[in-house]
Amino acid sequence: MATQNKKNKKKQQNSRKRALTLVSVLGAVAAAVLLTAAIYIFSLTRSLPGIEELENPNPELASLVYSRDGKLLHKYFLKNRTYVPLDSISQYVPQALISTEDLAFYDHWGLDVRRFVLAMAENLIRGRERWHGASTITQQLAKNLFLTQERTINRKVKEFFTAVELEKTYTKDEILALYLNTVYFGSGAYGIEAAAWTYFNKPASELNLQESATLVGILKSPVAYDPSRNPENSKSRRNLILSLMKKEGAITPEQAERAMQSDIVLTYTPVTNHGLAPYFTEYIRQNLKPFSRDHDINVYRDGLRIQTTLDSRMQQYAEEAVSEHIAWVQERFDKAWKWPADLKNQFIRETSRYRDLIDKGMKGEDALKQLKADKAWVNNLLHDKTRVQVAFVALEPSTGHILAWVGGNDFSPGEYQYQFDHVWQAHRQPGSTFKPFVYTAAIDKGIPPTYQILDQPLAIEAGDEVWIARNSDKKSGGLTPLRTALSKSVNQVTVRLLHEFLTPSEVIRYAKRMGIRSDLAPNMSIALGTSEVNPLELASAFGTFANNGVWVEPNAITRIEDRFRHTVSEVEPASRTALDSTTNYVMVSMLQDVIKRGTGRAIPYRYGLRMEAGGKTGTTQNLKDAWFVGFTPQIVGVAWAGFDDERIAFTSMSYGQGARAALPIWAKFMKKCYADSTLGMENQYFHMPDNIIAVPVSRTTNRPAQLFTDDVYMEYFTPKGFKKYQTQLARPAEESFLPADPGIDNGLQQTAQPYNTQ
Repeated sequence: MATQNKKNKKKQQNSRKRALTLVSVLGAVAAAVLLTAAIYIFSLTRSLPGIEELENPNPELASLVYSRDGKLLHKYFLKNRTYVPLDSISQYVPQALISTEDLAFYDHWGLDVRRFVLAMAENLIRGRERWHGASTITQQLAKNLFLTQERTINRKVKEFFTAVELEKTYTKDEILALYLNTVYFGSGAYGIEAAAWTYFNKPASELNLQESATLVGILKSPVAYDPSRNPENSKSRRNLILSLMKKEGAITPEQAERAMQSDIVLTYTPVTNHGLAPYFTEYIRQNLKPFSRDHDINVYRDGLRIQTTLDSRMQQYAEEAVSEHIAWVQERFDKAWKWPADLKNQFIRETSRYRDLIDKGMKGEDALKQLKADKAWVNNLLHDKTRVQVAFVALEPSTGHILAWVGGNDFSPGEYQYQFDHVWQAHRQPGSTFKPFVYTAAIDKGIPPTYQILDQPLAIEAGDEVWIARNSDKKSGGLTPLRTALSKSVNQVTVRLLHEFLTPSEVIRYAKRMGIRSDLAPNMSIALGTSEVNPLELASAFGTFANNGVWVEPNAITRIEDRFRHTVSEVEPASRTALDSTTNYVMVSMLQDVIKRGTGRAIPYRYGLRMEAGGKTGTTQNLKDAWFVGFTPQIVGVAWAGFDDERIAFTSMSYGQGARAALPIWAKFMKKCYADSTLGMENQYFHMPDNIIAVPVSRTTNRPAQLFTDDVYMEYFTPKGFKKYQTQLARPAEESFLPADPGIDNGLQQTAQPYNTQ
């Protein structure tokens, strides 16, 4: 018995030892597990976003470009995302989101425990390979803002801790706003505002019930439920969301029924669309580069709001005017153009295909023959070469604001791809549109508009060569007043005016003061516009006439704000007094005559525009360029038509001169603007200085005459010009002579051209 007791006691001792050992082992294992878990969690939390990052999330935001009348023109972005506060989002959007994604959103603290446990149980029961995680809106926000999209345990744990921190940092409404501004809606749209514009062309605040449900439906799968690609899938998903909203009481059964019965009506504008005025917004993008460097701002990520000067209504009218008229010009050119064989072969030799064949050792004639056999390729090449190009830009003279901008013949927002912009990148000879600078210099020097100059060719020696400028109709005449010579665009009088009273350098100084920035060659042919300029600077210079002699720098941006709507920059354009106001008024009156009775008379007689306006046509040598510049006190516009390759030119004055190929664009544009009462366009008079001198003058005798006769007009003089006129009156009257055909816009014609830059 004693022995048995001893054995039992020993067994008990051994059992206690084994139990202690097991407890020790289990304790050690538990400690190790806890330590490992602690280390694991610590290592994970070290990579979680800090307090500062949580309080200042920095998603990439698109910069928005707006017209002056509040239209969204374009976006610059890496990710198409625009931040808007919750009160700028339709109430139906968060209702649809919560009803679909997170019913307990306002009750949980970042993790919906009940929903999570049910989801895990369902995953186990169904044996899913890809588990559903039942993430809350806050967890999804944590993933979108700070984490990756990978499906791992590490990411899920990080998501949980980050969601808890987000709940501690933000209110529920702030979390909703952050989520709706960061989530991806497909078609390149990040955030609800970008999605609203992409699919429905409206701000998120204006989304109706069915549109809101459609966009929330996309979140489940941006490809499968994209309404632009899969409308049936999208509609089914939308209706499911509407039923969930009805079930949760967010909307009434009647609202749900009406919305379910409606079709999805898209105004789809994908991110590949360059928006309104693509040439203009590309010009702005280029001009923002130095601003971005100076202010350490990334225009593609920092969510700027760029307020521009463009008027979307005027832009529409400009595009319509260009489209309507260039089709007419192209049709006439296509009927008249005959390809010279040498020029056709030359274009083929300039292609990369020809060069590749030569590089491979093929002889030139053989390469040419092989390529010409590919008729489809040749036809396409020659077709592109003969497309009429165009530029049109309109400015507000008093502010320099750019109101409308068409940089070429391809301005379809969906097709435009950083095209060559003829408004500011193309430098072409301005032809007779440059003549007003010559006359301005003369008027400012005291030469009156009544001064008569002989309309005869003038031979000018230049080294061993002789340059002779002729009128385009090859005709000549007698003494011609400057007013008549400018309105009829008489070359020979203009050249003689420069030769007798001015120097090329003087004319250049006036042109530069008025806004021309391009290099101008100081030679006699400058009188006829042989030095190249671009349409933007020509509009700027003529804006000086419209603005009482004050030049204002053209500008496209008025204000730039950051993502919080704080002003980063406000633009104050440069300005200066370029002309004496009396000189300016005399020139304005002479340029008005161009429209009333000169080369621009189609404006009142063909297009019925009777407002106070001045202008000038221009046609360069061999019909390579057609121009018209027109202005009123409210607006100045420049139209140019021609070809990218200057070896191609218009074939006839009947459609290719400035009065035919360019003027109608300005006229059509102005007519549309005046017809739109919302623009507030009205007939205004140009400012007349107090010291301007007005005298009734006979067109026949060029001397003072009685008022109210058909032959008499009101002539305007500067004080200096009037003194010279009085001196002329003391001499016997001389007969004046008018050009035979006042309707022809005289281009540059010459026998030798050492001064011609062509």
